[in-house]
Amino acid sequence: MEAMKYSISIDHDNRIIRYKHSGSISKQDIGEAWTEFLGMEEFTHKKYNLLSDYSDGKFEISISELDEIIDFLSDLKNIINGKKQAFIVNDPYSTAASLLFEADVIQKVGFIVKPFSTEAAALRWLKS
Repeated sequence: MEAMKYSISIDHDNRIIRYKHSGSISKQDIGEAWTEFLGMEEFTHKKYNLLSDYSDGKFEISISELDEIIDFLSDLKNIINGKKQAFIVNDPYSTAASLLFEADVIQKVGFIVKPFSTEAAALRWLKS
């Protein structure tokens, strides 16, 4: 079995769950992380936002799989509607996929996601 390519920590001061993923990132990898988020009281009940750092990774997710992820998130609308997630991306494909995802997920689920190129900018937005 492959070693975990991601880490999750909680920043209680800023009410942010930090998720860092490196290497190749698949739809299954995203699903595993979401299973962990859904088991965290901070995420489900305390309204903590997500900071997803993919700066050392690259999405290996097709555009059709983005729709499947949005369908999965639609089932969680009661938990994530109005919640924010900042993506830190620097790979061109990952940035483009994040922009497509951003437009659809806000419209269909009410989940406010936004890609950034730096952690500082992402944190400013999450805390605003």
